[in-house]
Amino acid sequence: MEIKDLDILAMALGAVAVIFSGFVLVYSVWGGLALFFGGVLAASIAFVRDRSVLAGRTVWVLFVLLAAAGVAGFIVGFGVFDSPDPRWEAEATLHDADTADATVIVTGTVGNHGDAPAERVTVTVTLYDADDETLATGTTELTQLAPRSTQQFYLRFDENPGELSAFADIEVELDVEP
Repeated sequence: MEIKDLDILAMALGAVAVIFSGFVLVYSVWGGLALFFGGVLAASIAFVRDRSVLAGRTVWVLFVLLAAAGVAGFIVGFGVFDSPDPRWEAEATLHDADTADATVIVTGTVGNHGDAPAERVTVTVTLYDADDETLATGTTELTQLAPRSTQQFYLRFDENPGELSAFADIEVELDVEP
């Protein structure tokens, strides 16, 4: 059995792939297994190539394909393409209408339907009258919003109570830091 320079390279790359496969396995089962089997195959190239020149070339092709699949599995499993997807529901209630103590209470829920956490979510609520004139604006910040979780928010508007009696509609905006 004669070992060539390309065999040494293949065996070294195979050893690295086998070692790295354990790390990838934490994030992606198929990625880790692809790297492991590709690494074992590459590490055994000298033995396989001895049987046939075509087998040696086949090992290289299979190693490259399995390594690519392993790296792709790592990238997907690690969450490189993940992003938060927050959605909201809110309800506003006018209390003590047509009095000097008019108040608007806004309660709602923000849910993260994405695959990555939203580190900081700022909820901005704007109150409008029937003519779409702005009555008041308020904001609140939510703590980290994990994937597939929800948080409730609450805003109380009681400044300019005489104007709040004209409340007709709300607009909710989310500002998200992934």
